[in-house]
Amino acid sequence: MTKDQLHDQTLPPPLRRRVVPQLATTLCALLSLPYVWPSLRNASPSSKSAAWNSLAALSAAYPDLGPALTRTILARAHAFMTGVSLYQKHPVRRGPEDAPVLWSAGSTKLRDYAPQAQGAPVILVVPSLINRFTILDLMPNHSLLRFLAARGFRPLVLDWDAPSNEEKSFGFEAYVLDRLIPALRIASLAGPAHVVGYCMGGNLALALTALAAPSVRTLTLLSTPWDFHAGYQAMGEDGAFLDALLPSWTAGFDCLPVEFVQSIFSAFQPLQAFRKFSSFAALDPSSVEAARFVLTEDWLNDGVPLTLPAARESFGSWGARNDMAKGRWGVAGKTIDPTSIDHPAYVVVPDRDRIVPPQSAMPLAQALPNATYVEPTMGHVGIMAGADAPTKVWEPLAAWIRGYSLTQ
Repeated sequence: MTKDQLHDQTLPPPLRRRVVPQLATTLCALLSLPYVWPSLRNASPSSKSAAWNSLAALSAAYPDLGPALTRTILARAHAFMTGVSLYQKHPVRRGPEDAPVLWSAGSTKLRDYAPQAQGAPVILVVPSLINRFTILDLMPNHSLLRFLAARGFRPLVLDWDAPSNEEKSFGFEAYVLDRLIPALRIASLAGPAHVVGYCMGGNLALALTALAAPSVRTLTLLSTPWDFHAGYQAMGEDGAFLDALLPSWTAGFDCLPVEFVQSIFSAFQPLQAFRKFSSFAALDPSSVEAARFVLTEDWLNDGVPLTLPAARESFGSWGARNDMAKGRWGVAGKTIDPTSIDHPAYVVVPDRDRIVPPQSAMPLAQALPNATYVEPTMGHVGIMAGADAPTKVWEPLAAWIRGYSLTQ
């Protein structure tokens, strides 16, 4: 498949986004089980594992179990596909108009969610490079950015689009120096800004704070990874494997395509797509819960390609070598050492996070000398898209930032 075929623009955007990337993988896993089951009855015990032998014995003892298993799997596959179909046909589309652009460079935009709030405390929000900022502004009545604006702040958010020709050569250092520092200059014109980073955006926000400390009032890190070998099974080996594969993966591409990034994250939760679309099939399609699910999936399926230098750094430096946790990650000649960042910090580590396990994020919270650490019972995306995100995460965050805004 060529780059042009992979990014086919002939479909209208909402429909293109609603092609579920994990569909083929999930169906293959489900529908292969009935074909595997009969082979268990003829398995040779001497060459199989204990678990395989147990299944083979079960198959031999209960010959009717195979057909029952097939019926169950087909019913569950039907529920999964029903959910996928309902998702693709759902009429809801993301409603809010994007906020006006305050500054831009290349394909990067700085959007202002309260342009009328001159003199209000400014919050600079840094999303992950591989996702659009819209998870922070999902629905008119479910938007972290609008929530903060309604509470007297002036939220400014980085809107990463597909890298421009200039940005295709960017690694993380260039993003910090050539995009985040200029954006912070705008955000801090009236005084030090509050910086908030989400997921990978938290790592960039940390580097920004280390390099431009006087322009930062407080630092908030939401689901931000640090120790990539804690909580990730075999991440060192997986990172090295992905790093070695990257040249052949990306031959003919000038960025790491969104579909490749999605396949990596789906490997962390191989049954996630099956579970969530099966559950969605049982929802009332007219409910707010169903609308929030659809818009969240649209966001997940509408990611941003990652530049090849940033991809190599992600897999090699962060994943394989764990340079962050080992004190070897630097930007512009400066080691990014959280123990030397004494800004007031607010660190949110969701205890059900499967993308950034708590074991990966907690060492960062512990290293920051002036950190407030909270661990809500939520998942990685739930702290933005969950029904209880405003009460569990946003309101406490706004109150914490407000306390430091009053002392500016």
